[in-house]
Amino acid sequence: MKKKIMLLSVIFSLTACNLLWIQEKEITPIQIFDDIWTDFRNLYSLFEQRAVNWEQVRDKFLPHISNDMTNMELFKVCSEMLNTLQDPHVSLITPFGQSKIENSKYSSSDFFNFEKVKKEYLIDSGKNNGNEKIWYGIINKEKTQKDIGYIHFTNFSAESFFNESWIKDIDDIIKYISKTEFLIIDIRDSHGGFGYNMEYIASRFISVPKDYLSVRTKNGPGKNDFSAPITMTIRPAETRYVKPIVLLTNYETVSAGEWFTLALSTQRHVTHAGQPTMGAFSAYVTRTLQNGWRYTMSIQKITDMKGINYEGTGINPSPEHTLNNIDDSPQRNIDKQLEHALKMY
Repeated sequence: MKKKIMLLSVIFSLTACNLLWIQEKEITPIQIFDDIWTDFRNLYSLFEQRAVNWEQVRDKFLPHISNDMTNMELFKVCSEMLNTLQDPHVSLITPFGQSKIENSKYSSSDFFNFEKVKKEYLIDSGKNNGNEKIWYGIINKEKTQKDIGYIHFTNFSAESFFNESWIKDIDDIIKYISKTEFLIIDIRDSHGGFGYNMEYIASRFISVPKDYLSVRTKNGPGKNDFSAPITMTIRPAETRYVKPIVLLTNYETVSAGEWFTLALSTQRHVTHAGQPTMGAFSAYVTRTLQNGWRYTMSIQKITDMKGINYEGTGINPSPEHTLNNIDDSPQRNIDKQLEHALKMY
């Protein structure tokens, strides 16, 4: 019996040793490249809107991939591949860098100096609330003889994961500006956030309920594998401001800021002015590669209620209210978009 036990121990030990020597296949640059490309082929939602043939993209970049290349070289090629989509919601995230879209439209070339707005346009530089996400006040009488309110939202994000308490400050802000003749809502350089926060705030500027967008989510590898459309509706809150409103946007207004723009644009008392928005509406998911790198991808198709998809183009103000702040004159620091808004009512 003792011999049998010893024999089994030896067999078990040999088996265990063999298991210890078994290794997973080496993670190669070609595998990483293929994993990214294949996952986007199956789940990315906007090839048509972004006018990108993904098979041709593979043919273009695969010859630049080899198994003896460095991580930095691999990162550069994969980043360039993803950047062909020109999608602000697509990125490759590594310990030594993150991919960035190289497109002049998404640069901060347009003049928008928020510090100057506070100091030169708002009485006593305005007030700060909403965990520093909301700046508001009354326009200085030196700029206009009217009583004009002003609110700037830097973003619609949470303070921390699922902590939305800051948005409740909006009701006190509306009470503060309630006696003004009209309101300027400024979401220039507003860099996205959570849909719930956006709707909570937008509902304070809504007079009648309106459907404002339709969402379909990618749910399979096929070209047309999308969920049934879900219609989003914006409804008035109890506390609200429904006098005339000018909504200012620029190329840096993105994601939740664009949803906010679509929601408010359904209202007759709201006029959109400034520049077109960035054109990045879809929610995105974050995926992890075998080597620990992460990447994000858009997974939705979103249209307004007329079926118009603004992905890649952004929402345009009407021509008479579209203008840049770029100015090479000695007075280039004048905020022409804000000055235009002050004269609209």
